[in-house]
Amino acid sequence: MGSLIDAAVAHFSNQEVRSMEVPDWGVTIFAKNLSLSDKAKWLARSKDDTTDYMVYAVIYGAVDEKGEPLFDIGDKPKLRNNVDPDVLSSVANFVLKLAADSEEEREKNS
Repeated sequence: MGSLIDAAVAHFSNQEVRSMEVPDWGVTIFAKNLSLSDKAKWLARSKDDTTDYMVYAVIYGAVDEKGEPLFDIGDKPKLRNNVDPDVLSSVANFVLKLAADSEEEREKNS
């Protein structure tokens, strides 16, 4: 029987890549599985600026179906200033797994 840490690592390693339709952008985006280290790097880089944290989540966490980044750090000013903030927030929440569970999942856990 394996240890708990082995089970926890296996669980993380076996998580499927998630996808989300972004109709406003006419695209399906994917999110890689994020470690606590990924999130900590973005938080440190953002210097506790929530907007920057969301932008970093989109830049570094949103990928295409092949796992290639959709944005790079050069896109940061445009993402901050020229993109619909509601759509950007939705994408960032998806990447960070902050979006509310689906109704079906909430009912299952009740």
